Order: sequence, then structure tokens, then C-alpha cells
Amino acid sequence: MKYFKNSFLLIAIFISSASTVVFADDFKSEVIIAEKDTTQNKVVCYEVFGMDCPGCQSALEKQVKKIDGVADAKASFKEKEVIIKLKPGADVSDEEIETRIKKANFTPGKKKSTVGNDQ
Repeated sequence: MKYFKNSFLLIAIFISSASTVVFADDFKSEVIIAEKDTTQNKVVCYEVFGMDCPGCQSALEKQVKKIDGVADAKASFKEKEVIIKLKPGADVSDEEIETRIKKANFTPGKKKSTVGNDQ
């Protein structure tokens, strides 16, 4: 019976750690998927300077998500970037995004990449 309990515990730990890996949905993995399938939403990435904490990330994401046509945004102060997923068919200009970055009190850098349709 003790062997069964230990085996059960190991299986539970394995399933728990495996589900963490499976369900950890990193935004960059969506960019890689979008490179393979051009029918998905357009994803753009911009350099952003001035972020130095998780609160900065949150503030930038909130500002960028206010743009009509933006489906989602993920910022990273460590990577000094914001990755923006646009809604299908959305036409969002670089100027609009840069304006929102500035409105969040950060400095926009260069556009790093564009992936998906409408390239």
C-alpha cells in the first residue's frame, strides 16, 4: 500500500508539472505559430524604452489595448518590447501605436517585426 501511495504522489507531481508546461501560453509562441499560418491575426512587435517593473508592463498593455483594432498586447520590461496582436482585418498605424506608447510615458523604439496577414 505504501508503494501505491508513493507512485500516486509521483504521478500527481508529474501531471501537475506537465500541465504547467502545456498550459503555459507564452505570447511569443503565438508569434511562432503565426509565422507558419498567415491566416491568423497580424502580430507586431515594438521596442519600448523606460519600462523597469511589472507595473510598467501593465500600464503599457492597458494603453495599447485601448487602440481600436488591437486584440491583445503583452509587454515585457525585461525584453524592452511590446507584442501586439491585431484583430482580423484591423488597420492600425505605427503612429497610433507609438502615440499610445508615449501616452503611457515610455519611449517607442523601432518596430522589431510583423508576423501574420497584411504584411
